[in-house]
Amino acid sequence: MNTQTYTVAIAAMEHWAHIAADLPDLSDSDQAVGVLLRQSARMAAGVSAVPSTRWPELLDGPLLSIFSRMTQAGGEPQPAAVFQPASLQLHNELLFPIADAAAARDSPVHGVVAELHAALAELDRRSLGPEARLEGLLFVLQRHAWSLPSPVAAVSLYDFARTHAALAAALAADHTGNICLIGGDLSGVQEFIYSVPAAGATRQLRGRSLYLQLLTDACAHAVLHATGMPLCNLLYAGGGRFYALLPAVALASIARQRREIGARLLDAHGGTLYLALGGVSFSPADYSAETWVALNEAIEQDKRRRFAELDAARFKALFAPRQPPPPRDDAAEGDEPPDAMGESLEKLGSRLSRALGLLAAPGSPHTLGGDAVSHAVLASLGLSARLLDDEGVYHFDRSKRRRLLLLSDERPPDLARLLGPQDVVGTRYTVTEAPLATAADVEEYQRRGLASDDQELRAGHVKPFDLLAAQSQGVQRLGVLRMDVDDLGELFRNLDRAEGVAGLATTAALSAALSRFFEGWVGELCRRQNQDGANGGVYAVYSGGDDLFIVGSWHRMPVLARAIREDFARYVLGRPLQGAEAPPISLSAGLTMHGAGYPLYQAAEDAAEALQAAKAFKRADGRGKDAITFLGRTLGWAQFAEAMELCAELVELVQARGAPRGLLMAIQRLDTQYRQGRQRRTREGAAQFAHGPWVWQGAYQLTRLAERAPGDAQRQIEDLRERIVGAEGVRARTIERAGLAARWAQLLIRERSTTKEER
Repeated sequence: MNTQTYTVAIAAMEHWAHIAADLPDLSDSDQAVGVLLRQSARMAAGVSAVPSTRWPELLDGPLLSIFSRMTQAGGEPQPAAVFQPASLQLHNELLFPIADAAAARDSPVHGVVAELHAALAELDRRSLGPEARLEGLLFVLQRHAWSLPSPVAAVSLYDFARTHAALAAALAADHTGNICLIGGDLSGVQEFIYSVPAAGATRQLRGRSLYLQLLTDACAHAVLHATGMPLCNLLYAGGGRFYALLPAVALASIARQRREIGARLLDAHGGTLYLALGGVSFSPADYSAETWVALNEAIEQDKRRRFAELDAARFKALFAPRQPPPPRDDAAEGDEPPDAMGESLEKLGSRLSRALGLLAAPGSPHTLGGDAVSHAVLASLGLSARLLDDEGVYHFDRSKRRRLLLLSDERPPDLARLLGPQDVVGTRYTVTEAPLATAADVEEYQRRGLASDDQELRAGHVKPFDLLAAQSQGVQRLGVLRMDVDDLGELFRNLDRAEGVAGLATTAALSAALSRFFEGWVGELCRRQNQDGANGGVYAVYSGGDDLFIVGSWHRMPVLARAIREDFARYVLGRPLQGAEAPPISLSAGLTMHGAGYPLYQAAEDAAEALQAAKAFKRADGRGKDAITFLGRTLGWAQFAEAMELCAELVELVQARGAPRGLLMAIQRLDTQYRQGRQRRTREGAAQFAHGPWVWQGAYQLTRLAERAPGDAQRQIEDLRERIVGAEGVRARTIERAGLAARWAQLLIRERSTTKEER
């Protein structure tokens, strides 16, 4: 630990925390520290001088959403959305900004200020060492200052204070006046997560996903420990990537870090996982968006030279000929005992469903004799980690300084009693949602004969994939959903940053905002799916950074995908989308369906291909992406919503009103003819999709089906006929999603089988 860096970092965070809580400012107690703080504060704020005005004038609210600093295609700024001042919680009315700035301005700020004041007083009461105090301040600001404004527009006091502290610490450790950004990227993540047999996937998937998050943290902490820098200098860690702001001298150690971390990953994973490291040094005055371009180019260059920093003997052994593994046989693999790492990850995943928090003890790299394999790998990088699922586990090796990172808003009972003398509490939202089996589920699992892979299921266990498929409405399939933000690189490039190194705070604020949605709110949406009392459920494999991967009963997945997209648009705009309005920042999705025994790695690839098809989508006006691919069809989200509503109408028409099921096949045939017609052109080159035999054939077929339908169903089919083959404008709009809706409805009303043999 570099004492000077911790001293200035603590002073920086205390300075802003005390201003917000209207407490005495202690930053001038040490003259040398005070000079550095004022200098770095000017840099962090992008101004020539930082006024000493007290709260509330300097930090007058409300806080502008970071998304309001995005530049639209025409160069116009986004409409303003603001946050109401409150401590961080996954509540709809707190997490989401609102477009009504006047209402937010009228929201009382004294409540969150009082909570911040009390939290700071609790830190002062405890005799914490510098490392624990710094982390305690960081977590207090994360919880109570995330919605308070700072000297940089649209940057929260939390994001500004941590960036200022990181900058001050880096400058204190390097007297040249230069700093550097170092970034790491784990490669091989896809292969590592999805190369599990389908039969036992639920026993390992979440463990693998969590392990990769912890491994990213551990690699980042190894870099921080080697350079003696505090946690505030870790600007971002998630999605297999991390970025740290460090003194410029740290760049000289990057080759050694590649070698040491690479050797540990090679020993643990045989070359499957590799950490690509890159760095770039610069003067604070020269920082710009191009700094990030240079950093990511350095990371990509190292990614192309995997393990090149290893010594010659180890590097040669890496490429020595090996006996190829036997062909993949998922059916057989399900009965094989997992290897040591697989068994460790299985236990990690099983504990995650009942965990409230994560215990992380940073320190020097060390080995843990006889410990779980996954824990030992993390410890070898300097991060001991345990899930908190009961008090007994917490008391294990209590003498260490630890962080208790709560995974949700739920807090363990008697939290204060559980804390060790140097323990601090923070929040690390993690999407851990999975459907848990009830006694009725266990009985159904046995009755259907689904336990043939010897996977014992008890009440409270996570439902296995074959049960999730069996509990789907209609056809028994799993849905696999992949989503991510469109043009993420453009999103960061179009961000209206503050001048100079102050732009770091703007970038940090955008990363934090994305993390709160994907690592926090997506989990809340998944939880709602699993607690609505209906059949099936969803299993969140991963959600973080700007993307997600979720598996579940197929009929739930379109509903979940639409909810995520609509809430993300509201998160960005501060209000719901209106009609077919295009959001300024969009999501695309790929959703595929598979049998429960389908290889997971292949399902992941299929969903990724569907996602790429959605990103290749183009509308008539030229606007692309912002789409979803489902059942092999790609539609914009507005069209998808219409298809969902039409699907519900068709299901109700057939199941409740007695319309003939042939109606669904008739619509699908018309859709096929329509799409074939789109490939033909008139002499003028126009598509013939609104013309051709399908129109009059459709009119005839739907009329006959209406005649066979009883009562109200007849009138509904006649209305549907007019929407599909009636007036040309309506016809062109409706047929584009009628085929998808009919296929969707057909799958929903298919009779469910009761046993494995019947399926």
